[in-house]
Amino acid sequence: MKNKHTPLLVSVPVNRQARFSMVALFRERVEFIRDYTLPFNLLSVCTQADGKDASVMRNLRTGEVFFREPGLFSLCPCGLPMRYHHTFRNEHIAIHFKLELFPGVDVFSGQQHVILEKSLPMMQEVQSIFETGDPVLQLSRSQEFALRFCHRHWPEYYAFELREMQRFSDVLYFVREQADASTTAAELASLMHLPESAFFREFRTVFNISPKQFLQQEIFNKAAQLLLMPEMSVKLTAARLNFTSEFYFSHFFKRLSGVSPKKYRETHLFSAQ
Repeated sequence: MKNKHTPLLVSVPVNRQARFSMVALFRERVEFIRDYTLPFNLLSVCTQADGKDASVMRNLRTGEVFFREPGLFSLCPCGLPMRYHHTFRNEHIAIHFKLELFPGVDVFSGQQHVILEKSLPMMQEVQSIFETGDPVLQLSRSQEFALRFCHRHWPEYYAFELREMQRFSDVLYFVREQADASTTAAELASLMHLPESAFFREFRTVFNISPKQFLQQEIFNKAAQLLLMPEMSVKLTAARLNFTSEFYFSHFFKRLSGVSPKKYRETHLFSAQ
């Protein structure tokens, strides 16, 4: 056994930390049937449900169906196609967030199943968070709660290879920091000094989506964040991201989110205030 006075240093590398960012936080009672493939994680808890069919979720990839009931939490991983059927007999609280290892690469990327956990005490905790008077403390508590949930249900394996993704880090950060609607896959290929065909093939092998799909997801993320700024209208957001027209931007946003940018802004603007 080493002497307790022997110098000791155990360094943990911090270049692979997961970065948490909040997308939206809200409580809602709505009625709709929509298909979503969201580029962020959706953690929600049912707080009221009058009848088994008050709120139903279907995993469009596996066919699994889930009926919401009070105290039931669900974490829908980013990129997982889902169908949501809500009625006015259901109420829930939702936390939309990203937990990224690289820009656009989430800890839960590629996961095929919805994560479920039932707890009435946890539901009451989330309700108390939502009633917090200080909006900054509310967001901080929401982040802490979401991270605790993620830590309990951390994937046993990542659906991607970290070392292979590291090769594309320049591309990933360029897309996050500089890309807009005019950016092309050819520009991304040039960052790696590869022919476009080779870049397309290698990118898809590592990320399981095409460079174009990755670009679209990241541009949608930027649009969603801009729309939550009180001073940014739909028209200004379209211009900021270099879309050729407000009409094309609205079509793009609705195709990825299931709702128009105007509706998204009206529904979620309060969460940024």
